[in-house]
Amino acid sequence: MEPRATIRDVAAAAGVSPATVSLALNGRGTVKPETAERVAAAAEELGYRASRIARALRTSRTGTLALVLSSVEAASDRPEELSFDAYMHVIRAATATALHNDHRLLISPPLRSYQDLEDLAVDGAILCDTVPGDGQLEFCRRLDKPVVTIERDPDHPDHRWHVNSDNAQCMRVLLDHLHASGARRIALLTSGWGNAWTVDSLRGYLAWTQEHGLEPIVDAANGTAAELTACERAGVLLDGPRAPDAIIGLPERYAGEVMRAARARGLSVPGDLLVATGIDSIDARQGHPPVTALDLDPAEVGRAAVELLLSRIRGEDAEAPVTIPAVLRVRESSAFIGA
Repeated sequence: MEPRATIRDVAAAAGVSPATVSLALNGRGTVKPETAERVAAAAEELGYRASRIARALRTSRTGTLALVLSSVEAASDRPEELSFDAYMHVIRAATATALHNDHRLLISPPLRSYQDLEDLAVDGAILCDTVPGDGQLEFCRRLDKPVVTIERDPDHPDHRWHVNSDNAQCMRVLLDHLHASGARRIALLTSGWGNAWTVDSLRGYLAWTQEHGLEPIVDAANGTAAELTACERAGVLLDGPRAPDAIIGLPERYAGEVMRAARARGLSVPGDLLVATGIDSIDARQGHPPVTALDLDPAEVGRAAVELLLSRIRGEDAEAPVTIPAVLRVRESSAFIGA
């Protein structure tokens, strides 16, 4: 393998000094146009590429972005998000968008300190699903790093640089569908994570049930319920004196757990119980039966988050926040009751 061409090689080929090569390739200084063209031609012929390290020292930029995983499951010390279909769509699209813009994307665990962020040596960060008290946005602000969040940060309502869906409205669309399918006792099985998606979805659910004069039935994994699995919690709902006729399992895998609980009690889906989920996934699409879900377009979320972060790094006043339209994917699990 031939050694990579250096700036001195380009200088020798073009008949100029290394300093002139640097000025010409970076568009700085007062290099004559004909000299700049000669330098560019020599660089292209030799296959010269500027060192990222050298560029970082010169511009204080590394050409690297960080995508910081959610702190939701940080206590487990396992990257749970990498097993979620939606997060993988975000990561793939964000990576492709970064590469298209000549940047690398670094996948990082949740930030636990300012030092964690400083050690990454990135130009900016995308924080996924921050939760109250995790401090991650504050770490970025303290170090003056451009930052974008996927979903708004609950602790910083002034931070407009985020990408999200209209979660409360999405929940209304899902509830309208279940109501039109005949459901009158619609339960929400959710988590106590406290991220904006969870909180806003719950807010939309409570507002909708109040407007329709229906009893809110919510299991948010609070108190003793937090010690139970999603399947066990769904079973508690189904065993109650006024069992629901529909259950929304909000997080990605909850709908499958609801159907497990229903089958264990001899209930059919959708014959006896309608089931839906707040986020689409391969599990929902390939379920038995396939599960009605809100498609939040996570790939577009990932793409938009990188584009917004790059705008911040460039100092542009891009429009924010960015709201990504969602689509309700109606499937067999929520067919009309009695149909």
